[in-house]
Amino acid sequence: MIRRERFTFEFSSSQRLKKALFAFGSRQDATVKLFLDGNTHPDPYGAFDALLALDPENTINIEQAVSGDWKRLNAWQKDQKDWCFGHIAYDFKNAEENLQSQNPDFIGFPEAHFFVPGRLLFVNNNTLTGLYIKHKAQHWTQDLQQIKDLYQDVAQQELEQKASGSSGGFTFDCDSGIELKGRWSKKQYTEKFDQIQKHIQRGDIYETNFCQEFYREHIALDPVALFEKLNAFSKAPFSAYYQVNHCFALCASPERYLTKKGTALISQPIKGTLKRLSDPKKDQIAVDDFVQNPKERRENIMITDLVRNDLSRVAARDSVRVKELCALKSYAHVHQMVTTVTAQLKQGLDAVEALRTTFPMGSMTGVPKIRALQLMEDFEAHKRGLYSGTIGYFTPEGDFDFNVVIRTLLYNQKAQYLSLSVGGALTSSANAQDEYQECLLKAESLRTVLSRG
Repeated sequence: MIRRERFTFEFSSSQRLKKALFAFGSRQDATVKLFLDGNTHPDPYGAFDALLALDPENTINIEQAVSGDWKRLNAWQKDQKDWCFGHIAYDFKNAEENLQSQNPDFIGFPEAHFFVPGRLLFVNNNTLTGLYIKHKAQHWTQDLQQIKDLYQDVAQQELEQKASGSSGGFTFDCDSGIELKGRWSKKQYTEKFDQIQKHIQRGDIYETNFCQEFYREHIALDPVALFEKLNAFSKAPFSAYYQVNHCFALCASPERYLTKKGTALISQPIKGTLKRLSDPKKDQIAVDDFVQNPKERRENIMITDLVRNDLSRVAARDSVRVKELCALKSYAHVHQMVTTVTAQLKQGLDAVEALRTTFPMGSMTGVPKIRALQLMEDFEAHKRGLYSGTIGYFTPEGDFDFNVVIRTLLYNQKAQYLSLSVGGALTSSANAQDEYQECLLKAESLRTVLSRG
């Protein structure tokens, strides 16, 4: 295990501290970095409020997944015996099953990338904790001073906003915004929807997650500023700012894919999305209808069964449980239907094996999973890449926590290409109009941020 020096310092405001920590990270000259933010959402399975991982000491990079790469990742992770941060892209599915990805890749994230950070900083309540490997420990004093200075800058900005009567929000200005183009027209989406429905009617699949892309070419952006706006607007519980060389993920995900705490495994698939209304009474009426809607519940329960089946392959006998079924979770702009499935990891199995067996996550695939994966490769027009994959970390003890990469802007700074993918669950009871509108709803917060000057 790599030895780390531990440092702590108390601040008076965790919110200011998180802003200062992100600002500090954005100023670091690094081509690989990760900032995670839980945005103060209650999370019984979470380990921190926010973190920043910098300075890769050791990495594994898999550009294109082939058979045997899960074993390669497993061996690398076990060998580190330390904190490891990174991602597994959706198309890493090809390393396990007889699958392929032939659609064009417009972003270019590797299919898996993990790194051991030289500097690791956590925010818990008002405490900043630094875990620095031994030869980086001398940087703590200087780093802390920079964070203190940035903390004061944040405090001063808040005072100025209060004095001016500003909430610190963003003014809406369509003329200065960024317009995204759909890869399909609504008519083209509907035609593909109808073809997928024929597969459902034949019994080839019962449910699938069908995705489309909105994009912009030849666009120069500041990923740091864009993430700050997105994170402030969405306040999502599994947000991430992630950079691998010239590729950026600006993630406002509400969904946990899978976490491991000791022998416990917890997955929290989301199926069902409802826009929040400004009128509390109307919003409550809409929520009451939503939680009882047979279609929404059917979609969620079908994916819950898929997750239960996936977990049963690595779970101790009779340990798979549905802790919460179709629970309502409310976020800044939407309500979501979330189910929590738990299990105990079978003795002798390790962390990466749990990921391998359940990946890609049920909420972004379908039933049966492999056939849904094959069909969506035929019907979708772009390689999902990091979208529908996962960002997260392993601990030195072999625990982990990974999100679902949805509600995410992907940006290739070198190619100046911006991508926003969205998807929805299709079943026999779905209709094209509603599913298309749900895709637009899921993209709304990100498109709103892009439209703000």
